[in-house]
Amino acid sequence: MLEAINLTKYFTQGLLNQKTICAVENVSFQVPPGKTLGIMGTSGSGKTTVAKLLAGLIRPTAGQIVYKGTVLSELSSAQARLFRSKLQMIFQHPSLALDPRQTIVDALLEPLFVHKLIDSRRQGLAKIDSLLHLTQLSADILPKYPWQISGGQAQRIVIARALGLEPELLIADEPTAMLDVSIQAQILTLLNDIQRQTGLSLILISHDPDVIRACADRMIGMEEGKVVMNGIPAAILPPSDGLFALRNTLPTYNTGGL
Repeated sequence: MLEAINLTKYFTQGLLNQKTICAVENVSFQVPPGKTLGIMGTSGSGKTTVAKLLAGLIRPTAGQIVYKGTVLSELSSAQARLFRSKLQMIFQHPSLALDPRQTIVDALLEPLFVHKLIDSRRQGLAKIDSLLHLTQLSADILPKYPWQISGGQAQRIVIARALGLEPELLIADEPTAMLDVSIQAQILTLLNDIQRQTGLSLILISHDPDVIRACADRMIGMEEGKVVMNGIPAAILPPSDGLFALRNTLPTYNTGGL
């Protein structure tokens, strides 16, 4: 479905004494349909830069991103917009991704109107109802503001907003980093359930080997902008009972109050 070929990104720092920094160098990988690729690395390893490149938030210095046979960097802005709706990103800090002045219902409606997926608020509310069901949230959250809900609920809302655009690939950048361990496991279980129901592909970015081991079909490990590991998590990462054992004990029914 998606292939990154020798992705490279340089940033320039400074005004007078400019310095060029290589954030990502010759990173290549593939994401098959319906599968999860884990990208693991410490802070500064380049994994979030890769996510921003894939989401079209920044342009690569070199290399290509190929989606279903189309090189995204060769598209016009209008063409790229159509493709980008199919590649959605969940950011690391869900509270920062939501406008504190906007109610949850308006936060969910906004991208639907922007991408012309709905013609009216009534049509949007019907779609939101299905999104709440998919992310295991109750409708009483809709009139609230982001500062009135928990971190786990905020993350589910960000996931629901991304799913509203009917993506084929979801990029999750440290989706559990700001949550305590029990809520982390529930969010990972939710993503796994959504993937089974919708068939979407997932890129899961994390510094935590337990997260990668629990969810990814394949993984790459990054260090200083380069790929240093590539393969099946169970064959690369040491065994652990932590999050994986906890995750497998969790029910999949509504946990929207968390």
